[in-house]
Amino acid sequence: MDIDVAGRELLAVDELEARLAGAFALSHSAERVRSAVVAAHHRFDGRPIRDFVPIFVERIARADLRRSAS
Repeated sequence: MDIDVAGRELLAVDELEARLAGAFALSHSAERVRSAVVAAHHRFDGRPIRDFVPIFVERIARADLRRSAS
């Protein structure tokens, strides 16, 4: 089964959300992590180049979660 580019991106974002939920389980709820990931992902809406979006989403969400844990 061949997953299209958008499908691969969504799968990668779902996987990074799970990683972040585990990494921040002691300081943030799964819903808070999801909110950070969704907000970061939406920053790239309408952008034509999608190759590195999951990497950027993870970096932005991780920074957001670290800031709010302090």
